[in-house]
Amino acid sequence: MGLMRTGDTGLNLIKGYEGLRMSAHYAPSEQWTVGYGHTGSARHGMSVTEGDAERLLKEDVGPIEQLIGDTVRAPLNQNEHDALVSLIFNIGEDNWKNSTVLRKLNAGDKIGAANSFEMWTKAHVNNELVTLDGLVRRRAAEKSLFLMPTDASLVVPTSDVYPAAECEPEFVSDKVLGAKPLANFDNLKEESKRSLSPEEKAARTRALFAATQALSNEPTKMIISKAEEHADMGVTVGAVLAGLLAFALTGVGVILLLGQEAPGVAEAMGLSYDRFSAIFENLPMWLSAIGAAMCYFILYILVKRSARHDLKRQRAQDLARLRTAE
Repeated sequence: MGLMRTGDTGLNLIKGYEGLRMSAHYAPSEQWTVGYGHTGSARHGMSVTEGDAERLLKEDVGPIEQLIGDTVRAPLNQNEHDALVSLIFNIGEDNWKNSTVLRKLNAGDKIGAANSFEMWTKAHVNNELVTLDGLVRRRAAEKSLFLMPTDASLVVPTSDVYPAAECEPEFVSDKVLGAKPLANFDNLKEESKRSLSPEEKAARTRALFAATQALSNEPTKMIISKAEEHADMGVTVGAVLAGLLAFALTGVGVILLLGQEAPGVAEAMGLSYDRFSAIFENLPMWLSAIGAAMCYFILYILVKRSARHDLKRQRAQDLARLRTAE
């Protein structure tokens, strides 16, 4: 029997994931590539047309077709063959010979071979083995092609067959669940003997306090913790001081406006020309000082409000944990 040749579907699959490079490119694998992933005759400064790239691709898949004929003992249809060509084009001959895909195929387990495509999704990036999105997508496309029959009559209807619940990794069968004790009394005894740490005591106190507040619909009966009380006091003090500074800044502006628009009134209030001169000389310093102080107290208010928000969020988390435990 002659060798199977790669069909248009397989060639288009390789083209789609290799991409077309009209000029030679130095790849991370430290070799020059051109066309559709061609490396054999690629060199610096080399350029090709789309027709040249097509010809080079067909030349590159020739040895792969021979390799499949030499190593695969199971019969293959066209789609299975094309999917294998794309896989070997990407992973190389040595990896193919040692692959689980080949081992499963020769053992007659084509479903196992198809699932083994997904093992080849990692590559070394900066000396670290990582899963790459492009490889995951390419393996999925190859696996899909491998499992796609070339004859529609080979498709077996499965409308009356449903997947088993055991497909879910977290599934626990009734038999296993019935064999488990409802409660592990040994663990309960150990928990009762163990003394709580200060952090655990504080967490339980916060959870109880949060539950008490959640059960109370009347705000006047809600108790405020010391930390929340300090945060509220800090916000109040900061707001008062920022307001006083704003009032002082307004007063300076009123005085200057009087001197400009109503000099007689300003003179009657004891604001002579010499005083205004002194005010104008020191005005930049006063404005900078008042502005800096206002910025400080506004920032202080924001920090206190953020602390209050964190306390509320902590209370909500404690309440959620308590409800989950119930």
